Amino acid sequence: MLPLINPLTPQNAMIDLHIHSTASDGSFSPREVAHLGKAAGLTVMALTDHDAASGVADFLDETQRLGILGIPGIELSAEVPFGQLHLVGLGFNYKDPTLQAKFEKMLNGREARNEAMLQAFQDNGIDLTLAEVKAFAGEDLVSRVHFAQALIQRGLVADLAEAFEKYLGKGALCYRDRFRYTPQQCIEMITAAGGMVIMAHPLSLTTDWKTLESTIIAYKALGLRGIECFYSTYDTETTLTLLRIAKRHNLLPSVASDFHGAPKPTIHLGQLPVSVELKTLLTDTLLALPGMQ
Repeated sequence: MLPLINPLTPQNAMIDLHIHSTASDGSFSPREVAHLGKAAGLTVMALTDHDAASGVADFLDETQRLGILGIPGIELSAEVPFGQLHLVGLGFNYKDPTLQAKFEKMLNGREARNEAMLQAFQDNGIDLTLAEVKAFAGEDLVSRVHFAQALIQRGLVADLAEAFEKYLGKGALCYRDRFRYTPQQCIEMITAAGGMVIMAHPLSLTTDWKTLESTIIAYKALGLRGIECFYSTYDTETTLTLLRIAKRHNLLPSVASDFHGAPKPTIHLGQLPVSVELKTLLTDTLLALPGMQ
């Protein structure tokens, strides 16, 4: 059984297994993220961009140069009947051609959704253009965050929260769905490539603890290896409850800032120091993965 790691005890080990870059909707390049991690005192960090591993090679090259253990990662959005389920894949062989083809299918789904959302804006009298949105994404993946930034620039909304509430969130005026793999498919594709899967920010799925735990049990049967217990917006009570769930079901308690840079300015790297015991447990597990060999 895994030990129950108490967040109330002194913490000083620096690890972060959920970070975004410009390869999806972050504001810093993969190499810049590595430098920010170094400055924040991180010694183990994973790049986990949305549905894409295109930034991993540069990230790993820079973390190695800086003396940091870099972990290849990705954050996958899975198709579920309620809430939002994001799964973080870690330690997989990001060069695996079968895996790359599956990632490409997700990216194509994003592109189709973006076109549908642009049409929805136009249908509702807002002549938003792809050029405006892409100005915030550069050459990288275009996400709803970039749509939100374009809306803010136009003065149509005050911030990201209002953009998602009015236009971009699930069920909002201009939201359009996209292709997603099932939870089982997400877990299987990462596991087949030598990695492991962690449930990201579990309360995004549901805030009903009984439903959440029963869902976690079901996903563990599919190969889920852990849940994010230490998360940048979770209070101590939430963290302790998630730690108890992780312990009951012998799941890894992961550490996740969900850093994006400018899109989430209150979230910083290095704000989640944990015990040496937990850092060692996570690091040893990652280094033993086939995809890390």
